[in-house]
Amino acid sequence: MTRPDAQPRRLRLPDGRTLAYQLYGAREGRALYYFHGFPGSRLQAALHHEQALAANVCLVAPERPGFGWSDYQPRRSILDWAEDVAFMADTLGHRRFGVLGVSCGGPYALACTHRLGERLDYVGLLAGMGRMDIPELRTTQLPALKLMFGLARIHPRLASPMLAVDRLMFLRNPARALNALAGLLAEPDRQLLAADPQTAEDFATFLAEAYRQGIRGACTEAALIASPRPFSLEEIKVPVHLYQSGQDRHVPEAMSRHLQARLPRANLRFYPQEGHLSIVINQFPQVLADFTQSTLHEAA
Repeated sequence: MTRPDAQPRRLRLPDGRTLAYQLYGAREGRALYYFHGFPGSRLQAALHHEQALAANVCLVAPERPGFGWSDYQPRRSILDWAEDVAFMADTLGHRRFGVLGVSCGGPYALACTHRLGERLDYVGLLAGMGRMDIPELRTTQLPALKLMFGLARIHPRLASPMLAVDRLMFLRNPARALNALAGLLAEPDRQLLAADPQTAEDFATFLAEAYRQGIRGACTEAALIASPRPFSLEEIKVPVHLYQSGQDRHVPEAMSRHLQARLPRANLRFYPQEGHLSIVINQFPQVLADFTQSTLHEAA
């Protein structure tokens, strides 16, 4: 397997911030912007480097403010991300492109769809996080996540003790931290990590990289994800591909059903036997197939 470069590329934004990112897959291929989970970093997209290369797809993996090497952005909103992505796409020469939100990257993909829909050829949410301020959508979610995001919704700093412990664990011993996390995961996820040590190591690495600057970015992100979305789902007129697992303890099925019911042009693919991590690995070929076959502008 070809191991992609782990060193970040850097883009200076109009407000002076630095946005860190990496390119995976085929550098000159069709661009799919890959929005990592929470916590996360540009390294998450490296999990799919070989598959994207074979499909002639360029995965553009930016790190959100405060994660990895990207500068922290105070008082940001989810919609601000669309402005960063638009500037990045202009700089990299991507007039048209696709966006994929993985887990907590999902709301950011929808924000780009709300603001940049006319430029997007594809929108995907892979185990994409739904509304966190509607209790009935979270009944089967992990209790630890319910607590952390509930505290963050009150004030970002209230989530800091849990995130500080998580950071300490991953910086001291990423593999051991991932083993501890595995105990909270669904069976398909535990089987994936046990059967594929390299993938387990990669997961641990990108999670540790997320905390390079500390927890300030993660605290801000937790509060944003926990709060109501600053846009209406019903206003999103372009097709949105939803990929949902049946055994996900992070993103319950009810979240995707809620999105499907409110997005005017949602396409839901449901995988009963997948978990939160396993769907990201096992169903990425389907994501690439949907992306490479999409001509969203012509269908809209």
